[in-house]
Amino acid sequence: MQNTPLVTIICLSFNHAPFIEDALASIAHQTYQNIETIIIDDGSTDQSVNKITTSLQKYNLQAKFIALPQNIGNCKAFNIGLIEAKGKYIIDFAADDLLLKDRVKDDVSVLETKEKSYGAVFSDVVSINEQGQLLTSSYFKRNSDGVLLEEVKEGDVYERILRNPPLFGAPSITFRTSTLKELGGYDETLAYEDYDIWIRLSRNHQFAFYDKVNTYKRKVKSSLSQNFYKRRGNELLKSTFKICLKARQLNQNKAEDQSLSKSIAYHQRLAYYTENFYRSKTYFFLLRKMKNPTFQDYVFFYFSKMRLKVFPIYQYYLKYIQR
Repeated sequence: MQNTPLVTIICLSFNHAPFIEDALASIAHQTYQNIETIIIDDGSTDQSVNKITTSLQKYNLQAKFIALPQNIGNCKAFNIGLIEAKGKYIIDFAADDLLLKDRVKDDVSVLETKEKSYGAVFSDVVSINEQGQLLTSSYFKRNSDGVLLEEVKEGDVYERILRNPPLFGAPSITFRTSTLKELGGYDETLAYEDYDIWIRLSRNHQFAFYDKVNTYKRKVKSSLSQNFYKRRGNELLKSTFKICLKARQLNQNKAEDQSLSKSIAYHQRLAYYTENFYRSKTYFFLLRKMKNPTFQDYVFFYFSKMRLKVFPIYQYYLKYIQR
């Protein structure tokens, strides 16, 4: 590759002691060399800080390491790294995930062929458990030979990103740093970052895709994404509601409203299942402003009003049926 621009990897750690060495090793073993590594420990209470220090020495990995004295959340922690970032491109890397050896090289190869209107690139992700064993072979639908069975949307993806499930696995994305900084980074009023930044970024910028697994996403019981299934007091569902309100202001046509409505309806049901009854009702009221609710939408609304509890059944479904 002739063009080798600097790429910044911002590695966020919070109580990731069992996984941090493997994560940092995956950075050290990249085939692409021009990498700036910024590690931010977000007030861990386990041995993460010690693990980071010893791992940096073990793999001779040069990095800027910031150990925050207390937990401030992903959005604020990432933005600290974003201010420091000097790379042309940037990867938000959770310290329990793994980058395959060609991840950075392949991302740069794609983005360097694209115009500046492209604000990000994504690829494929597989899931692993806490022991590193494969749980899935692809984020996308594929046949037995690994050939894609679905058309993966790229370019103008705004309308598709509004819908649920997400267009891509979050750990696979690499951003154009200048675009991310123009948007002001992550919204620090939110409990999580990805859905909001994808929407704001895709409103005026395109996304590129290449068909290759380059990231392993680790499923950990304590991970932030698992908090979507938290019973009552769910801050992620609260933040998602705020994101939907923001997205509604960005929408420009009925098709985009229709796509956003699908996400709102999904989160209305999720809020109900997890006994976040008040939040479920607010999703319904927002949905009603955008379209005529379906019979199913009304059913979940009235079940929420009645506070009809089904969380134990939902837990069983998640554990034994939805695999």
